[in-house]
Amino acid sequence: MVDKIYGIGVGPGDTDLLTLKAVKILQNADTVFVPISKEGKASVAYDIIRDILPENKKVVELLFPMSKDVEFLQKHWNDAAKYVMEENGTAAVVTIGDATLYSTFSYVWHIFKENGIDVEIINGISSPFAGAGVLNIPLVEGDEKLAILPQGKDLERYLEEFDTLIVMKTNDLEEKLKNLKDKKDNYLVGVVNRVTSVNQKTALGKIDEIDFEPFKDYLSLAIIKKLK
Repeated sequence: MVDKIYGIGVGPGDTDLLTLKAVKILQNADTVFVPISKEGKASVAYDIIRDILPENKKVVELLFPMSKDVEFLQKHWNDAAKYVMEENGTAAVVTIGDATLYSTFSYVWHIFKENGIDVEIINGISSPFAGAGVLNIPLVEGDEKLAILPQGKDLERYLEEFDTLIVMKTNDLEEKLKNLKDKKDNYLVGVVNRVTSVNQKTALGKIDEIDFEPFKDYLSLAIIKKLK
């Protein structure tokens, strides 16, 4: 059985954003587990860490499929967790961004803890904070309030209560923003796809100034700020 499991956030895309602690653990762990969403599909997390791993490092893929079927997902999470727990020595389970924020690691973290496994989380730079950096805008200042949303549901209600919103999934965001009608000019919107990677795309402006089409896959996010 595994001695210890590290849940490692490897940042949003740029290898240079890996923390020193993450690099040290990844290089010394007996096994590194990388998430994939489909068999045969490349792992974004592995692409981030590939160049810092020793040549003989044992790297194993873990399948985390995308589905709305909770029972189907739970089976895959159980299988992935079991696979990790059966390894000998130390295991590093990597996830893009930060391991504590909407991460694939959180699905198996619960199972590890239920089985009494020694687990340590190594934080990484999350995509919302990296996104604010590449857009060159502050998220909040002074007494302003910030909310992080998984998607655009109930967007107008949150816009009334918070000064800045981060929306992690943007596939339906354009329609919801354009439904704000006369309030559209009250907000600055920044959208980022594949933040800090070589394929990064960004846009910043008022709602009607943004072409949302390039920002509809699952590696896109939006930052919406009230203008003052």
